[in-house]
Amino acid sequence: MSKALDGLRVVDFSDTLAGQFCARLLADFGAEITLIEPPEGSPIRRMPPFSLADPALSLRFWHLNTGKKSVVIDRTSAGGQETLEAMLCGADIALLPEDLDPEKVMHLNPACIAVCISAFGCDGPLKEWRGPEIVLQALSGMMNNNGAYGREPLYGVGERASFAAGQAAYIGIMTALHERHSSGLGQIVAIDAAETAAAMCFPYVMRHIYNGSIHTRQDQTIPAGQVKCRDGWVCIWIYNHRWRAVCTALDLLPLETDPRFSDPQVRRANWDTLYEIIQDKVANWPAEDLVDRLQKAQVIAAKAYRPSEQIHNRHLNGRHYWEKVEDRLILGPPFRLSATPRVVRSGAPALGALKIDPAVWEAKSRQPRQSSRSSQLPPLDGLRVIEITTAWAGPMAGRVLAYFGAQSIHVESPNRVNSWRLNKERPNPINFPDGEPGSRPFDRSFLFNSQNVNKLSCILNLKTEEGRSTLRRLVAVADILICNFRPGTLAKLGLDYESLTAIKPDIIVAELPAFGGSGPMSGYAALGPTMEMATGMSAMMAYPGGQPENSGPSYLDPIGGFNAAAAILTALHDRDRTGRGQYVEVPQVEAAMQFIGAELLLAAESGVDPLPDGNRVANMSPHDAFPARGEDQWVVIAAENQVQWQALCSAIGHPGLATDPRFSDLAARKRHETELTAILSEWTAVRNKHAVARLLQYAGVAAAPVANAADVASSTYLAHRGFFTELDHPDAGRHRYPGLPIHLSRTPGSQRRPAPQFGGDNRYVLEDILALPALEIARVSAGDVMATVPFPDG
Repeated sequence: MSKALDGLRVVDFSDTLAGQFCARLLADFGAEITLIEPPEGSPIRRMPPFSLADPALSLRFWHLNTGKKSVVIDRTSAGGQETLEAMLCGADIALLPEDLDPEKVMHLNPACIAVCISAFGCDGPLKEWRGPEIVLQALSGMMNNNGAYGREPLYGVGERASFAAGQAAYIGIMTALHERHSSGLGQIVAIDAAETAAAMCFPYVMRHIYNGSIHTRQDQTIPAGQVKCRDGWVCIWIYNHRWRAVCTALDLLPLETDPRFSDPQVRRANWDTLYEIIQDKVANWPAEDLVDRLQKAQVIAAKAYRPSEQIHNRHLNGRHYWEKVEDRLILGPPFRLSATPRVVRSGAPALGALKIDPAVWEAKSRQPRQSSRSSQLPPLDGLRVIEITTAWAGPMAGRVLAYFGAQSIHVESPNRVNSWRLNKERPNPINFPDGEPGSRPFDRSFLFNSQNVNKLSCILNLKTEEGRSTLRRLVAVADILICNFRPGTLAKLGLDYESLTAIKPDIIVAELPAFGGSGPMSGYAALGPTMEMATGMSAMMAYPGGQPENSGPSYLDPIGGFNAAAAILTALHDRDRTGRGQYVEVPQVEAAMQFIGAELLLAAESGVDPLPDGNRVANMSPHDAFPARGEDQWVVIAAENQVQWQALCSAIGHPGLATDPRFSDLAARKRHETELTAILSEWTAVRNKHAVARLLQYAGVAAAPVANAADVASSTYLAHRGFFTELDHPDAGRHRYPGLPIHLSRTPGSQRRPAPQFGGDNRYVLEDILALPALEIARVSAGDVMATVPFPDG
């Protein structure tokens, strides 16, 4: 069976999690990957966790490098440099370390796609800063939302900013490959992990830009809570319009009319009391039974699976998720392609197992052909996308494609409006410019307007045959269709994959079911926080002895959007070569599990779960958030090694701490971490968080302010990156909108037009895209097929 990326030669010269994850995704779908390592091996080989069965094997390295081959090159020798240059001359894609100038690679091989991934980039105000995960999450605005008000905010779990940066790099590569298919030219793809982390956390920043409000952890903005069942925690999402369903499913019908809970606003004021009642009811229930009961009542809920439970997870096993290669466990694919599925050809390579003949690589040297394509065109120009999507993940996927030039048509029914325009809850003033919904609130919501930049809006009543017929006509002239509703939605519309290929044989159809299209939980509805519970992430993120936590706001939604964009672009590359379309399934929970792959593998092997300990980690101390001057203001400090620890002691004016027996080495600091936290907190508490971070970073210590929405909106670093673009929306006014952290040197993406008004492009779609006769346009426009305002009962 052919693979989507057959024939691509990749030099993985990266020495970071992000680079090696990106290259592993390329290997998963058929590219030939050669990992270049120094004589002592990649630093990832020395990263925990390590296998219990083979203590020399880093599970992090195993997870990131299956399917690759390894060659050792000593860059300090003339022979090593010659071999490296020969490989770069013969590569389609080169993932580079920070100290290798991509322009030199482009000079050697103009057809190559040269990829640079770093924490803060090679220029800008933070280029010298140190950026471990806790620093990246602090600066992104994400960390400010995590954990309990009055306690230190939580940075999250694992190395998620690095994995997201690797994902962004993969998207950039696949976009550049599509453009190269017509131009013959390569280009540089640049990714900052810090900018990527910020791109995952836009909602509260956009809210601040729209109306000046600053979200805090005191705000109860999501209708969710947790209860502890007999065998684990469950998150229950109680929308107002599902209140009766909740009471019925839990056998608590008297609560429906209880004066403490019957009115939504009063219920919110008595939220803790409500959850105490639910807790008493379900304490002895099995968690999965509770979730199943609620989901059958169309109430969103999820169990917070512990990592050790995932190897036995009935749903994952029902989908044959877990695989083995060379008799060792690996995670399943991040996405599934019908014509070119993932095939892992080998385990992670032994150091230097491959021997390179430079002459062979030079013989494969890529030469750019004469380009027939204008360099002024965006890389995905000419592609047409239909989005039947809502909220964040699906629209985010379409937004990525539109950012790089595809024409994306956002299709909504007038009776089923995108929930980020208008949901069934009472409009919340915080969603609108200056807190005012206005006469067209569905066109003024910062949520919808941020994720639908560059798109067209076509409103079709898909309950009518005319509406479905018009959609089928759109399919006939489209390249890609995206849907992120529950599995079966397309089939109910008569638009299952087989029906769509009868209309357009080479169409790429992508669906984003939270739990996949098969398995016991396939019909479950989900949101970012409940998906985070289902992955195993939330159970790893908590205060000592506390309940599982989520990363706000809805971290896994944009990750799902990125995974979907990556999957679609992979299928597109295959179509560029073969002319065939295919069906793409992006099970968002399974895709996100890649981000904690090493932890899941260790838990599967050992049966032991990581013990949540706030922000503290085994390999650094201090590694935490410390109070700063002002209400709920914090600064993170992470001494990555002994040198940074000594520098920290000098920077805070206590050089003697470095030799204090309680803190003199890492083991001692871990034993006396509570005392160390108290000492550092006393020093930070009277100081400005930004000043502390600048002082420590200047001294060589990893540190950052825990940024709130206003901090992110005014970031000089993001401004230098051109992250925000001012756009003038006819209903919402002029505001800045966040871009994407994927920078292509020759054919960059851009934000060219604001999000569309509801039905604002109906006539353009009928006239210019479908070229319908005037009488037919009049008939469709005048009936109940199209609309420019939602139906009252929608």
